Amino acid sequence: MTRILFPALLLAAPASAHEGLHLHPHGIEYGWLAVAALGALIAVGVFGRRVLAAIRARK
Repeated sequence: MTRILFPALLLAAPASAHEGLHLHPHGIEYGWLAVAALGALIAVGVFGRRVLAAIRARK
């Protein structure tokens, strides 16, 4: 269970730096946001290509 929770603790560490709600990113969080956005774009591209291929294969 510790192996599962340890990465979550690392990712949540910046959030624990403040009390209350902070909606602005700091330092390395910009990097995490950029990587997440890039990953989302890649996932949409791969998934979209497969969906289009499946639709074209039906015709």
